[in-house]
Amino acid sequence: MNLSKHLEQIVINIENTTNDIDQGLKDMISYQIYETNQIKIENSYLDLNFKEIKNALNLVDGHINKSTYSKIITGLSALFLFKSGIIVHDEIGSGTPNSNGKDTLWWKWGPAQAINVGDSLYSLSRLLIINDKNIEDNEILNILNKFDKMNSNIFKSKFLELQNSEQYKINFDNIVSIYELKEIEPYLYISELFDNTNLIKSIFKIIGEINLYEMHENAFKNLLSENLNYNFSKLENEILNKKKILPIAYVFKEYENDLEHVKKLGTIYMKRMLENNDIKLLHELFYSNKISKKYTNHIQKLKTKLEKLISQNKKTNNNLSINVQSLLK
Repeated sequence: MNLSKHLEQIVINIENTTNDIDQGLKDMISYQIYETNQIKIENSYLDLNFKEIKNALNLVDGHINKSTYSKIITGLSALFLFKSGIIVHDEIGSGTPNSNGKDTLWWKWGPAQAINVGDSLYSLSRLLIINDKNIEDNEILNILNKFDKMNSNIFKSKFLELQNSEQYKINFDNIVSIYELKEIEPYLYISELFDNTNLIKSIFKIIGEINLYEMHENAFKNLLSENLNYNFSKLENEILNKKKILPIAYVFKEYENDLEHVKKLGTIYMKRMLENNDIKLLHELFYSNKISKKYTNHIQKLKTKLEKLISQNKKTNNNLSINVQSLLK
């Protein structure tokens, strides 16, 4: 099988789960999870919102047998539905009118219906696991237990993220913990679906950290390019909606003993309208003290750690065939 075939199977699972719901609700769900009028999950959509699922699918062929395939695909299908619901709620919370080239669900159908769709996607994600006839009952309970633990941690991270966004002083360590809960938990859940859990768990945890820091590095550099070629309204929207806060926390960490800068940064963070001088200060602090290089260095250390882990295990397991580059695409 290849990536497209695995995605087709995930779509089959989703369609089987949504077959019996009201057509109007199903239409909204389809609008959310499929990029085009086709009943198909696009590879580009995975890259944008479901990097951990794509990473997992790149491991499926070499590391499972037929008896575990259903468990992995079912677990990933449920994660896809659950995260789709989270995305709906995030878009409502941030007031995003369009995403990935089309109107967001709440903008098209209204926030009340969108909230209902987000909640429905969570319920459907659990039903997808429960209704799988190819998995033993005890295994279904095991998957549900791990799935609900992941969900609980993600909801916890969302609560802490919102709570922390109203604090004047940003605590760097707290921010890192919040985003690890939100971004790395899905990787740990996925690792439990595979055989050789300890190795896969270690691999996925590192990949999760790499993707977390790359995501925030790219987001902040897009907002504060070295040539100050930024979209002011986009930057304002991101900061005012308390999104992608981890890079800002890096700036705070660098200046935590400088009261003057901490006050300035705190004031900028809590403003409801940013001024051009605010943007220039963030830009100056981010680049002049090489804060951006911390991301590059940290990511490179994690990649080296991942390569070393796989290399060590290859010596004891000749059947291990993990392509690091395919995991880090």
